[in-house]
Amino acid sequence: MPVMAPAGPRTSDAALVAAYRAGDRHAFELIHERYSARLERFAQRILQRSAPGVAEDVVQEAMLRASRALVRDDRPMDLKPWLFRLVRNCALDELGRVRMDSITLDDELTPVVLAAPAGSEPEHAAARRAGVRDLLDDLATLPDEQRHALVRRELDGLTHEQVAAELGITTQATKSLVFRARANLVRGREARTADCEGVRARLLEAADAHRRAPAGALRHVAVCAPCRAFRHELKLSGQALAILNPGILLVGLGGAGGAVYGLAGKGAAVKAGVIATAGIAAAGVVIAGTQVFGPGDPAPQAVRSPAVPRGVLAAQQPLPAGTSIVRKRLVLPAGRAPLGAVRFTCPAPLRVADLLRVVGPVPLRTAYARGTVVGASRSATVLLRAPARAGATNVTVSILCRRPAAGGSIRAADQRSAAVPTDRVSVRETLLRALPGGAATGSVRLDQPVRVVRRSGDWSRVVTDAGRSGWVPSAALSPLPERTP
Repeated sequence: MPVMAPAGPRTSDAALVAAYRAGDRHAFELIHERYSARLERFAQRILQRSAPGVAEDVVQEAMLRASRALVRDDRPMDLKPWLFRLVRNCALDELGRVRMDSITLDDELTPVVLAAPAGSEPEHAAARRAGVRDLLDDLATLPDEQRHALVRRELDGLTHEQVAAELGITTQATKSLVFRARANLVRGREARTADCEGVRARLLEAADAHRRAPAGALRHVAVCAPCRAFRHELKLSGQALAILNPGILLVGLGGAGGAVYGLAGKGAAVKAGVIATAGIAAAGVVIAGTQVFGPGDPAPQAVRSPAVPRGVLAAQQPLPAGTSIVRKRLVLPAGRAPLGAVRFTCPAPLRVADLLRVVGPVPLRTAYARGTVVGASRSATVLLRAPARAGATNVTVSILCRRPAAGGSIRAADQRSAAVPTDRVSVRETLLRALPGGAATGSVRLDQPVRVVRRSGDWSRVVTDAGRSGWVPSAALSPLPERTP
């Protein structure tokens, strides 16, 4: 059996471990000398405001555990990271331990007060433990060179010149790595504590503008499961304004068709003499024909919308005055490709009022594209999405058109409040909130008519022509011109 050389200061970690396991107690002393100072700095950062000397005690406890564990087996190990993990576990145990003040129980005149030192309550210890875990998670997400430079600089106490020599780069590059690593840790902490509602609003704005979401929002999504699920559903919709969160609405009408996706149903009767055309829509969708049903014509399908009397119109009932339905028969291609969009135009002077239920064997989902404003637009671009199809499929997509009232509302006369709209939305889109600055309950879009029922500071409580109410910034509104008798 070969004779092992005596351990020395230049002996490698693996050789020191082997020597200690072979019975050389001096080898473990060398391990302690090599790592104790760095381990104490590491422990102090975890313990933060703990009493002086606690970090040293934690390292001694970790070294005691290490001395016992090393001789239990002869498995190879990477000594340095293993020691740091031991110290981290011991430091976390220390944070979770409630330390009690010492008291005298024999003196009857001394009141017995069992009080823990300030900041050592279980909830504070749990918060510190969670903070440390978050920090370790953030460190793990850093690029390798940034993490190496930061740990060696902050925990191991190396100079920038020493770190640069290890990485084979310039000192200035090392400083840049450490700076970027610190900045990324700060951004990670900010992302973790960001307001979910604000992040989702930024995701929606980015989707509406067909651009990438801000980096801060994406960092929050990476650490927040609910917001990650929200973004996933938003992407699945394949539509710039397809919002699957019930708290945010697609368009002003919302309830009947604006944000509700049509599902398959039975076919509707076709009125003779309607206009029929053919063409090609985006992504291979074939427009087999267009039908326009005007006032007095039998409704080709049942309608549920605030834009018809009492909110419901049965199939084959005459369409009321000032109302029209425009239908397009579409042939969807086979496959999974996105379907794109189809454009509808209401007869003059009618305006877009609602999206109706899709008729066909495929659960086709529809939504308005950016730029379509209910009650203001005469044309509507409707976005389409459907599941995979084995072959070509026929569906019918319809919109409801209506003549706006004097105040701009497209609700049916017998549904409207006696009070007419007073203002119009003057920004592209703004959220309806339950309270000023509070949680979102919906949204309103550019040119949508609303009635202001109350003002409070910079906020106005409004009621939309679809009957939804909420608070919006007063700056997002502009008064409607007064009507002449």
